[in-house]
Amino acid sequence: MTCASAMIAIDALVVLVALPTIQRNLDASATGAQWVINAYLLSFACMSPLGGRIGDVFGHERAFRYGTVLFVVASIAAGLARSEAWLIAARAAQGAGAAVLRPASQVIIVKEFGRGERGQAMGISSSVSTLLYGMAPLIGGVLTTAFSWRAIFFVNPPLGIGALLLAHLLLTSEPPRRERVDWAGTPLLIGGLVCSVLALMQARYWGWSSAAVISLLAGAAVLMTLLVVRERRRSDPLIHFELFANKEFAVGAAVISTVRFAFVGFAVFGVVWLQDVVGMSPFEAGLAVLPLTLPTVVFAPLGGRLYDRLGPRVPLGIGMSLCVGALLCAAVELHRQDYGWLVPFYCVMGIGVGLCISPAWITALNGTATRMRGSAAGLLQTTREISAALGLAVMGAIVANVQGARLSQILRRDGRMPADRFDQVERSIGKTVAATQQGSPLPAGIPADLVPALKAAVTTAVSAAFYAGAAVLVTAAAAVALLPGKAEFSESGRGQDDPA
Repeated sequence: MTCASAMIAIDALVVLVALPTIQRNLDASATGAQWVINAYLLSFACMSPLGGRIGDVFGHERAFRYGTVLFVVASIAAGLARSEAWLIAARAAQGAGAAVLRPASQVIIVKEFGRGERGQAMGISSSVSTLLYGMAPLIGGVLTTAFSWRAIFFVNPPLGIGALLLAHLLLTSEPPRRERVDWAGTPLLIGGLVCSVLALMQARYWGWSSAAVISLLAGAAVLMTLLVVRERRRSDPLIHFELFANKEFAVGAAVISTVRFAFVGFAVFGVVWLQDVVGMSPFEAGLAVLPLTLPTVVFAPLGGRLYDRLGPRVPLGIGMSLCVGALLCAAVELHRQDYGWLVPFYCVMGIGVGLCISPAWITALNGTATRMRGSAAGLLQTTREISAALGLAVMGAIVANVQGARLSQILRRDGRMPADRFDQVERSIGKTVAATQQGSPLPAGIPADLVPALKAAVTTAVSAAFYAGAAVLVTAAAAVALLPGKAEFSESGRGQDDPA
């Protein structure tokens, strides 16, 4: 399961570094290059509930094999792509394969290990995925430089074939259930999720008040309402909405979603701050974020072991507290404009996420009836990806509005720059800081004495986004108190049969 998940972890980010080379080689447009990324993420997020349901009906071992084969074939197709449309279609197919194999792999881990071992097993699997996720840009850079951008896709087939061989040796397929997949409801599910996720992904570029974003959100609301009405009448729904009535599932989903919301925003806007204020290059900023991901690799197995011994409340309580504290302290100390002050908070956030990640998944899946675990895992994966898009959209909107307001105030008070050049100044802050450090002429005609004020405006905006991320985390951290403590967890009978 870890071997197969490694493909998904690598593929999520490995394309980023190679994207300029791909764009030149395939003569792709800027929009097309963006969709090389978006096609994978959108397909993965929107197909996961269906992928989980396929596992529940046809068997999770079969679903794992189907998803892995699709992912491998799609990876080969991406590596052989001769046009922009070909590559985008292959990336969408990769996302669909990931949406089938990822929920199945998580359910198989829960199935194959007893209750006293699941946390550690999920922690080990998560730590490997996190390590490869953090290393993916480096892997992409090395392969693109040494060989070709096509090599980044040919990493997947050996991993996928290895996972299939191991699955053949180690797993026994369970018989299909007598239930059916509600294929007729699939267009409502996928259409509603595509509209909602696409709106969140593009809100930073199109604007929240744009006709496209409003239309997509309205379409999502209509389609999801129709889906809920349809599915509540069926005995074999695509999504079991009653899952959210289960306390363990609801709290686990809340932790997974809010941690993803805050973590992605912390990483992305931390990189923005490092470039626009500290003056790092994109490569240096990417390396500077490693203290955020590496501690997760070490502490994810520890979080799983704590879950196995003490139940969910202890590791989730400690982990969520560390995440909230890291974001708050980073927001307070950003005014020092020194990367050294950010490193400890990156490390604390990484530790907190490591302690949370596997206990949250196991808590949500343990509290779910066996017949619905695939659907539950797919739903959790979708909420996780939607939360990432929502985090970028919300925190991005905060950064844009606060930074824009502060810059306008500073430039109007100064009076040396005409109002029609304010946008140009905002886009040139990173270049201005780098030019100041190098002794080069400043871009956009920005006066040198305004640079400290511009850096302060960016810092204030990013700090506001970090405060928002911490506030979102607090809501889920409070819900952790509803989970069982050590005594209740022990009495629940680790190693007993799962709920039917």
